[in-house]
Amino acid sequence: MTMSTDPLDTGSAIALCPSDVLAHQGHRPAHPAAHAASVASIKPHVQAIPSPLPEPRAPHSNRAALSRRSWLAGSLGALAGATATVVQPRAAVAAPSSIPAEVDPGALIHRLVDRTSFAITPADISLATSLGYSGFLEYQLDHLNIPEDPALVARLGALPTLTYSGQQLYDNVIVPNSSTIVNELIEAAIVRAVSSKRQLFERMVEFWTDHFNIDIAQSDSQYLKTLDDRAIRQHALTSFPQLLNASARSPAMLAYLDNDASSNGLINENYSRELIELHTVGADYFYSFPPASVQATIIAVARCLTGWGRYGSGFNDTSPGGTGTTLRGQFYYNTTGVRNRVTSNGVNFSGATAGAHDTGIKALGTIFGSAVIPAGRTGAAGQQDAQDVLNLLTAHSATATYISTKLCQRFLGEGVPTSIINAVRDTYLNAANPQGIGDIKAMLRVILSPNILAGAFPRFKRPFHLFCGAMRALPTTIISTSTLRTQLVRAGHLPFAWSPPDGYPDTTAYWTGQVLPRWSFCAALVTNTSGNAGGISGITVNDTTFFTGATTPAQVVDRIDQSLFAGLMGAADKAALQATLGAAPTAIQRRDAISLALGLPSYQWY
Repeated sequence: MTMSTDPLDTGSAIALCPSDVLAHQGHRPAHPAAHAASVASIKPHVQAIPSPLPEPRAPHSNRAALSRRSWLAGSLGALAGATATVVQPRAAVAAPSSIPAEVDPGALIHRLVDRTSFAITPADISLATSLGYSGFLEYQLDHLNIPEDPALVARLGALPTLTYSGQQLYDNVIVPNSSTIVNELIEAAIVRAVSSKRQLFERMVEFWTDHFNIDIAQSDSQYLKTLDDRAIRQHALTSFPQLLNASARSPAMLAYLDNDASSNGLINENYSRELIELHTVGADYFYSFPPASVQATIIAVARCLTGWGRYGSGFNDTSPGGTGTTLRGQFYYNTTGVRNRVTSNGVNFSGATAGAHDTGIKALGTIFGSAVIPAGRTGAAGQQDAQDVLNLLTAHSATATYISTKLCQRFLGEGVPTSIINAVRDTYLNAANPQGIGDIKAMLRVILSPNILAGAFPRFKRPFHLFCGAMRALPTTIISTSTLRTQLVRAGHLPFAWSPPDGYPDTTAYWTGQVLPRWSFCAALVTNTSGNAGGISGITVNDTTFFTGATTPAQVVDRIDQSLFAGLMGAADKAALQATLGAAPTAIQRRDAISLALGLPSYQWY
């Protein structure tokens, strides 16, 4: 697919569609090697839990009388050193059984806001301080009752494909070019991260999008990922069983992992394998079983999933009282016993993409406690085969451990003590939670409790986090994301563009080679080569408003400190930044100071 203009833009900025994503994948570092025991898979797999996180290197202190050029050179080296040099990790400490007396939740307000948002802002700190630690956490968890920013609502309303049905998304009269769907979904992810008041919710949407990854560059994903994103957003703060069931019935997921092509006698193992090793129990647990047992389980689960597919783009029920094209892009379970067939009012139709269900007996293997799916479930009853598998997986202790480990890593850092992971796992398995087992809010309450958050490890911002966080912390107006999308491609972190099914990596080690694209963004966001505001086409930062009342070097640096660092910028960084300013800072110097602050090693971590 090609396109000459971006339907979201009126200017000449570069457009980005799925073919562009594939063309730019060379900018992304190679994906890690697949799990050794799963070499038979055609797709790469998740890595083992990585070693503890390296600490950020302390900023340099000898910064007197620096020019912008020398600052850039020195800071770039510092940033590279901070990300590439592995120093001794912080010692892991067992989770205390209760909040120690010395841990004051009020003293952790900054950290709570920082870990639950894309950027810590003065407004967020003010709100969190007024609500208190627990009050702010509950406020963010109750996301549906947070009034959304009217400007954001209006902006999203200008992206109509976000609310289209599958029928509309597939209609080339309504949407002449599928790149419109792709670009609007990516733009929505960006502006929500930047402007939404529901920051913890948006971070959880990002987390689950990685967990249930779908590459939007694959053919039908261009149309169907929007529907999948809608399902993730619906369940991002409900429960893992609800989320997994929604994903398993997502036409985008079934197409991406080829389950819609799996049929009785001709199964496709892709979704079965990834459902187990990436979405639920995890590769480490799954491949701890003998290879023959693992393969037998993959085949048995794939047989259970036969018949799970979708109404394709060509479905057209023209029978009397039929549905016409309204079911296009929706989940379809094939009850006919014939591959890719839909029977309506006694009339057979093509246009569905779903195999015939295998009605034989299925022994699921040791991982499932030697459970057996009985033979003879025909017609609509056959769907229960896969539903039984989903129920067993969501209730599995290994799933609880795997999901808890990933959540802890996202919010607390790498190398989280086993005792903390086990506490989150036990919460997952507690059926008395309001949402039952896998209650996402209940798990987050444990992870973000003061005594646990107090010992969190530093986290290196992934490019999407860094870019959106910087725009959130500054008075930013986003008119177009076309050029920004290109920058995210270069940084290797465009939303929905990771090709393997395991989602974008969440380790510091993976992202340490991405220094230059990060610096390019930091330099371009506020300044360009002419020193004018707005170095990224379609995005402007109102530096005049930002620096209102700040006329001296100390005031300029303090404004940056309060807005970008919540008043926690180190003394050495302040002194170094102030050394780049004249006695009466010019507009160019002030804008440069923002860019330089964004590139500081201390801003690259949170």
